[in-house]
Amino acid sequence: MPALFLEPARLVARAGQIRPRQLVLDVACGTGVLARQIAQESGPGCVTGIDRNEGMLSVARRMVPAISWQNGLAETLPFADSVFNRVVSQLTHVLR
Repeated sequence: MPALFLEPARLVARAGQIRPRQLVLDVACGTGVLARQIAQESGPGCVTGIDRNEGMLSVARRMVPAISWQNGLAETLPFADSVFNRVVSQLTHVLR
């Protein structure tokens, strides 16, 4: 991924004050730049990425298959309340 997305991902990850083994959801994860950054701290099994674009998710899955990558919408997340310790997003655009 282009380097221009890496530094903002580091900043968001730090701002989230994510600790090891916390469960984290990356909303509108795209190709997973932020989710991968967080997985370095929390562990890949602790991170879930969700995005509406299957093409971007395919790239993310190839890069780090251990992260749970799911197709879905930010407006209607398919998760129960209180599943995640943190919910983050680097770049999100809601389509209408």
